[in-house]
Amino acid sequence: MKYISLMFIKVTIVVTIFNPIRLDAEDWPTYQHDYYRSGVTAESIDVNTLRQTWMYESTAPPQTAWSGPAKWDAYANIIGLKSMRNYDPVFYTIVVGESLFFSSSADDSVYCLNALDGTEQWSYCTDGPVRIAPTFASGKLYFGSDDGYVYCLDAVNGELLWKYTPETNKQLIPSNGKLIPLWPCRSGVLVADGIAYFTAALLPWKESYLCAVDAETGKTVGDGMFQVTQENVTMEGALLASSTRLYVPQGRRAPMIFNRLNGSLEGVLSGGGGVFAFLTPDSHFFHGPGNKTGWITDSNAETRDSFAKFDNANCMVVSGDMAYVLQDDILFALDRKKREIRWKVKTKHPFSIILADDMLFAGGDENVGAYSSKNGELLWNSSVQGQVYDLAVANHGLFVSTTSGHIYAFHECSE
Repeated sequence: MKYISLMFIKVTIVVTIFNPIRLDAEDWPTYQHDYYRSGVTAESIDVNTLRQTWMYESTAPPQTAWSGPAKWDAYANIIGLKSMRNYDPVFYTIVVGESLFFSSSADDSVYCLNALDGTEQWSYCTDGPVRIAPTFASGKLYFGSDDGYVYCLDAVNGELLWKYTPETNKQLIPSNGKLIPLWPCRSGVLVADGIAYFTAALLPWKESYLCAVDAETGKTVGDGMFQVTQENVTMEGALLASSTRLYVPQGRRAPMIFNRLNGSLEGVLSGGGGVFAFLTPDSHFFHGPGNKTGWITDSNAETRDSFAKFDNANCMVVSGDMAYVLQDDILFALDRKKREIRWKVKTKHPFSIILADDMLFAGGDENVGAYSSKNGELLWNSSVQGQVYDLAVANHGLFVSTTSGHIYAFHECSE
């Protein structure tokens, strides 16, 4: 059954002439671009011609699952604690061709907008907040909801193809002013090799589910399909995958590692909790913010041995031998082989970072900026409303989502 969303939205279109999608354009089909959650794309953006083309504004800001960290640790006398479960501060976006999709925790829906002008194409409403960005694969859209179900829609028209829940217990509990089951899906859906992976979990004293179903049918029958449970854990935050393993964040505890073939637990990473995480092609696993004042741990994704720790880091991206690390007021580039800092600059964009070809885009408070990856020079910036926690580059456009419930589109435009 398809529901009609009750959120009233406003889209402001800025009249400009922008360049058509080029043949060398790339998509951004899932959270942080790929199931490594790399935040890296080969897409190039000419910031000299970048102009705002439209703005989406919801009537309500995102409704986060957790209120954030305590104001301070009185016992250790530490102020400025980092959030362990900050996976839904904005409406996270993905972009495929001329379509932008995003999940809403404000009205329990998933939306499809025209990526070129921001007009709404369709929406689909569930019975609970949708906290993690949807995933696009083979013409279909996948996402999980706090109502305990995972959904698969036709990406063109939003029609329901299938939905699945691992738990039949219909008991509901109050959460953020709503009634939800004890097993919400707060991992999103990772789709790889025709299999959709997701979790259903909330309370550590209840079993947690890790599921792998056929992405075409939603069935658990076949090679590589499974439904397993774990005790005394919480599984929340976007999943990651290598060719053989699944990596599952836990919020306040360190991420867990599972075998992709059968769902067996292979271990837990060291370095503390948090839901920020990404993999690299050379089998490094980065995750944070640890706890207390925060750090990002660099570990061997196979052996779980720790290589390094980046103190006071909020987030980072890695491309080849270079790592770009974002702190509260510093952005720096590190040569991973030589362990040398190539450059370091002051920044007012501490919340998010992605890499598009040779351009670093970073999100701040009421502002988004673009830095040269070669020397850290700030080359472009634009004012927005809210704090920028989501960035996506696709089809020669930059898409920015903020804590106030705004989504901005910037495109390469002719003068």
